[in-house]
Amino acid sequence: MGGSVSQITGVFSTPAARNPISAMMEAGYSALGYNVHFLNCDVAPLRLLDAINGARATGWLGFMIGDPHKRAVVTHLDGLAESAAVIGAATCAARRGDAFIGENTEGWAVIETLEDHLDLDGSRAVVLGAGQAARAVVVELARAGAAHITIVNRTGLHAYRMASLLAGMEGLTSEVVEWSDTYRLPPTTDVVVNATRIGAPGEAEDRPDLDPESLHSSMVVVDMALSVTPTQLVKEARSGGCPAIDGLDVLVAQGMLAIRLWTNTDADATVMREVLVPALARLT
Repeated sequence: MGGSVSQITGVFSTPAARNPISAMMEAGYSALGYNVHFLNCDVAPLRLLDAINGARATGWLGFMIGDPHKRAVVTHLDGLAESAAVIGAATCAARRGDAFIGENTEGWAVIETLEDHLDLDGSRAVVLGAGQAARAVVVELARAGAAHITIVNRTGLHAYRMASLLAGMEGLTSEVVEWSDTYRLPPTTDVVVNATRIGAPGEAEDRPDLDPESLHSSMVVVDMALSVTPTQLVKEARSGGCPAIDGLDVLVAQGMLAIRLWTNTDADATVMREVLVPALARLT
């Protein structure tokens, strides 16, 4: 990856000013000794195709896709990986020859972090939320071999639409719970994923409406809400003896997956997280 000409990667989103990942990605490349740079690009929806064509023309290795482009970008790419096609959204594009192929790393990153703690084959999972992140998570849990997925969401219609993605998957059952009251986790739960923003700084609610007494040490908890300090859910999980994965871990994993897709190399998670924390702190 060395040489006198820098390789370029980046992220397309808007607004981009409060995106903390550039420093994290640059640190990942630097630790690998690669002459690769990461640009944080503010791209309006009507300019997304122009940005992609510019990346193609200038030989970018690939790019990440942030809000609000994750769904719209799929029509501008040259192809989609299987999970991205099912999810209907892409969060990363990697150059393959002259083509940009879309991947969805949002749920994939959650799986990568979970697999450090348990074997997902045959597992029982509870996913809170039914937005884009939750959609990516349930698809990847299914692909990883989960036996049962419960989707808990305040709007039942959205949750049932998401559950329909899982219909017909061999060895998998699913159910929807309308989240109208404090939710008590079934004691057989192996994995709990908060795929909402509840608990993130600036949100009206500081924690998902879960019964903390239903958390058991046999469960692994993932809170995708991005926060410099541990969220209330992460604190409660750790207090109950549960391994807890926070939003920083998930974002670092997404960055690592992007670097792997672009360079076929694994970056250092510790280095990337050490840089991400102060970068995020400056924005909060």
